[in-house]
Amino acid sequence: MKAQGRYLYIQTNDIREGQNAVLGYTRNDDGTLTPLPGNPFYTGGTGINNDTHGKLGPHDNDTPLIVSQDGKRLFTVNTHSNTIAVFDIQSDGTLRHVKGSPFSSRGVAPNSLSLSGTTLLVSNRNEDYHQLEALRGTAKASYVSFTIEQDGTLRFVSKIDVENSQKPTQVYVPSAYPDIAFGNDFQVDVDFDGEGTRSFLAGLKPSVQGQLHVFQVGRDGRLTERRLVQLPETNPGYKYKDMDGVPSMPLGIWAHPTEPLLYVGFVTRNELGVYRFNKEGAMTFLGSVPNSGQDICWVLPNKEGTRLYTINNLPRTDKDDKAATVSTYDISGERAVKPIEISRLQLPHPGEWFINNRMFSHPGSTAFQCVLDPKEQFLYVICQRINQTDENTREEGNILHCLRVDGEGIPSVAHSRHLGQDGVYYRSRPQGITTCDQS
Repeated sequence: MKAQGRYLYIQTNDIREGQNAVLGYTRNDDGTLTPLPGNPFYTGGTGINNDTHGKLGPHDNDTPLIVSQDGKRLFTVNTHSNTIAVFDIQSDGTLRHVKGSPFSSRGVAPNSLSLSGTTLLVSNRNEDYHQLEALRGTAKASYVSFTIEQDGTLRFVSKIDVENSQKPTQVYVPSAYPDIAFGNDFQVDVDFDGEGTRSFLAGLKPSVQGQLHVFQVGRDGRLTERRLVQLPETNPGYKYKDMDGVPSMPLGIWAHPTEPLLYVGFVTRNELGVYRFNKEGAMTFLGSVPNSGQDICWVLPNKEGTRLYTINNLPRTDKDDKAATVSTYDISGERAVKPIEISRLQLPHPGEWFINNRMFSHPGSTAFQCVLDPKEQFLYVICQRINQTDENTREEGNILHCLRVDGEGIPSVAHSRHLGQDGVYYRSRPQGITTCDQS
């Protein structure tokens, strides 16, 4: 049965000039999706083209598409065009640009958005291999704030540059602590095979690094940096060229819904880290717990603070995985500070495998961002077609999986939707996913 007023949106991230768009769907009672009339809703820009053999970095982001708390306005990025599109959401779920949209992101390659009241925060990653001059030093990554005017227009307020070639993956404001924002930097720029045929380096010096930022969001929307947090010591097991080790890099970040706790995916260690923070932005590392997947990249707790889901980007060879996985943690009560993994789910994988730029076998479709529906009955997970080089002639791999969440908070696969049927260009990698309900 169709459910009017219950919507889901994704971004096509279309790499063809001016063809980037948002796709809207009505969410049905069983979790299936019905495309909205009027699809696609063009964003007025172009998505980011990562046409390499599984190169890490450019698509490792979260929240490139968000909806306001009242469900009446949608924001998304045009990463290659360096702009942000702003839409009014109509009563039937269709989208209409606000006056002046899209707006400059005031940086290069915007990739993540978050809201603090009427302030929009943006991270500009500056890792677009088709804006190579900026990537190799003429610009820096940045965190930017805008005031959202009543008509949806964005007015620039402040900008903080990111030093040392660090690359943001996410900017995030906890709903319970709207005066604090977190930034997450993650950069991998290494020619792992040493021959240059499988890697597209941004510069001449290998670099693998990451860090966390803590910002104060002022009443006027101005960002002030309070802390720059280096992660726990590096993992000495990784040795490449002249690097001493690969840092314990962060990717996905999300806060507990009621407690001042920040969960961080330590992607290179397959661990979930836990930090306590206060209103002044001080951070205390409480420790980390193991993750059974490979490359824990995105984290998302439920509204009750009893379960936390992680999207693990790759199969884990020591567990004979054939695809990306989803882990479920118990974070109820005292387990909020020391989560316990209680479930792991392997996602369906339709595509071929290939040898990536790090010279190991890689599935052609892997899991990226996720969202829970407002009633938390379904968890939706985007999978992207990874091998976007000319040698890959197969068109499958861009998929939206719908997972049914049972009474214990454990997900299982309910439906899978191949996004090519909805107009997603197979050489693009769709990104960003959100849901909203309107009365």
